[in-house]
Amino acid sequence: MILLEEHDCLKTERDERLEHLRLVSWDRPIEGYPFGYYASFRIGAEWIDDDEAIVVTTKRGIENIDFLKMFMTCFSSDLALESFSKIYEIDVDKPTINAPSLQSVISPLVILHFLSVVGRIKSLKKGYVHYEKNLKKVKGAIRILKNERENIITRRFDRIYCGFDEYTADIPENRLIKKAVLFSRSIINRLCDGNPNMDNVNRLIKRILSLFESVSDDVSVKDVGLIKQHKIFSEYAEAIRLAKIVLKCYDFSIKKAVDSTGNVTPFVLDMSLLYEHYVYGMLNVAYGNKIQYQFCGKTGKPDFLYCSSSYKAILDTKYIPKYAYNPLDTYVVRQLSGYSRDLPILERLGYVDIREDSPIPTVPCVIIYPTEDDGPNPFEGKPLKELCVNTVRRLSQFYEISVPVPTLR
Repeated sequence: MILLEEHDCLKTERDERLEHLRLVSWDRPIEGYPFGYYASFRIGAEWIDDDEAIVVTTKRGIENIDFLKMFMTCFSSDLALESFSKIYEIDVDKPTINAPSLQSVISPLVILHFLSVVGRIKSLKKGYVHYEKNLKKVKGAIRILKNERENIITRRFDRIYCGFDEYTADIPENRLIKKAVLFSRSIINRLCDGNPNMDNVNRLIKRILSLFESVSDDVSVKDVGLIKQHKIFSEYAEAIRLAKIVLKCYDFSIKKAVDSTGNVTPFVLDMSLLYEHYVYGMLNVAYGNKIQYQFCGKTGKPDFLYCSSSYKAILDTKYIPKYAYNPLDTYVVRQLSGYSRDLPILERLGYVDIREDSPIPTVPCVIIYPTEDDGPNPFEGKPLKELCVNTVRRLSQFYEISVPVPTLR
């Protein structure tokens, strides 16, 4: 097994075995560095071939990340549910990889994603389910052969064996989801025991189970393969997809929820995108609809636009801890400078009558970068203008704001 940290170099010679990997790519990250297979902003575990695996963990300087808190903050907005699946990939059909340091990452990630999607379901989908039961009175059609075997021969003349359809919420889709919720509760209680954010998770699970109270969790492996996603019911489609992943990760065995071997399902998690969604969760809580996420302009998509009656700004997250003590890279300055001259972006910010030949307003540009110093939401209760105090030297209207990555102490 090969163990790396983010930005480590695996190999400086071309290797066909490494070309298909998502955790490393052929690159030269900094001018003057040799070309090679570098771990980028992704962590996870991946098979190189049938015999060897690679594991990439978080970089030094950002260690002991409280992933549960990050995920919970991400899911404070509906936006994350629509695009969170882009942040990670998981290969449930491949053998597990021994990576104890990553066990507390992928399971809470998939489970909280699943629970957050299910939590958006307001009312249960219903459908017709076929039942065959021994009843006291006729319901539906009498099953002649079964009635003779069960009742006539045994002289139980007060019973009639019937087959009937019933319109109910106890359909296979809901059973699958409920079973996955029960699995999720067992798994996350073990992995995150003692985490202060577990109270919020348990409240969410309790609310979901109360909605599914009338639904059975009796689902077989065979039934799961037959359950289809529903394009019309978007929440159900995503919930079913994630429920299958949760159950398959643990091979439908609740005992595997307490597995202590340190094995994880192969996965790749993009830390840069995770940090972007984490910051968005904080901004959404603090500023609500004043924040526009990834508006598409002529020069690209800035992470966030902030637009209030008194202040407008362009914000971009960079998962680059070195900005806490090193100057901004030139390409970052050029990127945001382009956004601040982008006419569609300026119009979206509320600058009226913007034309190519008219004077361009000076728009504040804000770089948001991580540090390892857990604390409250830095945006909550403060107007953005008050936070734009750390200016970038020798640049006009450029500011830096550090948003800590939560850590376990």
